Formats: sequence, C-alpha cells, structure tokens
Amino acid sequence: MSSFVRTLTRLAVAGTAIAATGVTVPAATAAETSAASQGVVKVSPDADSETRAIAASRSGAVALAATVCGSGYELTDAKALPNATTRYGTLFFYTNATTTSACAIMDNNTSGSANYMDLRIWAGNNTAGADVDKGTFSQYAGPVYSSTAAAGGRCVGLSALMKNDAGTSNLINWKGGYIFSAGAGSECVS
Repeated sequence: MSSFVRTLTRLAVAGTAIAATGVTVPAATAAETSAASQGVVKVSPDADSETRAIAASRSGAVALAATVCGSGYELTDAKALPNATTRYGTLFFYTNATTTSACAIMDNNTSGSANYMDLRIWAGNNTAGADVDKGTFSQYAGPVYSSTAAAGGRCVGLSALMKNDAGTSNLINWKGGYIFSAGAGSECVS
C-alpha cells in the first residue's frame, strides 16, 4: 500500500472518529476510542486464548485494525511477535465469511521507531501471488488481502518480517497458515 493511500486511510478513519465524538484529540486515539466504543470487532468463536487475551487488553488497536480492513471482518487470530515477553509487533488476522476473504495487519509495537516491515498474504500455497505491503513504517504494515474463493480453497498463508532500526537484523520473522470458511476445500500446505 502506498504511503499516500495509507495517509488517506488514516485521515478517513480519524475524521470519522472525530466527527462522531466531537472531540479534538490525536487521530489514533480518537479512532481507537470510537471504533472500540462502537463494538466494531467481532471475535471469531474459533479464536484461541492468546487472541482473546489480546482482543481484551488491546481492544482499541484490534478495532482500529479491523476498521482499516473494511466492514464485515471478524478477528480470527492475533499474535504477539516474536513472543508475548518480547513483543515488537502484533499480527492481526481477520476473515470475512461473506466474501471468503482474509485481511492482515501487523502493528508496530516498538517505542516510536520506524522499522522496515514486510507483510504478505496468499491463497493456498501460491506465495508468488501474494498481496504485499513492505516499507519503513512507524505504525503498521497492511492491510493485505487474500480471497480463497479465487483459489477454490479455504487456506491462506501469511508471513511477517520486521527489521531493527539499522536494518541489520530481524526482530520478527514469522510464517504461518490459516484455514477458515468451513466446508470442502484445500488444506494449508507449508
């Protein structure tokens, strides 16, 4: 996603939140507060305990990420990366049952640092057809989207990379697969 489109998305989310609340506050705070108070995010019944804990403790960030993905998405998975003890980023994975599509966002949890981030999502095991958002971001990478309907399956692969400030070592290097939209279809292949 280009920085121009990212800026427009942030301005639209912030403008909607400010208009709804009538309060002038920093854009991220207004958007998080507005989205969380409106109950924008539905957590999937299949979500694991880590996802539910992140959704409960970081409801504003979860709601903001869902707002950036678009309407109709529910939180399917959230991961503290590289782990809960040393969190440099949080990966949010959302699914939309109506469109059989998936959306992912990686939140930058470093203290105000802009880091090189590379977030990718693909249907099935087709890494060559991945939707990619990469660059140096201080807030988040994404959204990236995949439609499993086009691939005839229900599996998406996802990878998340974040480098340190100097760009010399990886803070996060994660790859995984997800199955969603119950019914017949292909299984995830690593």
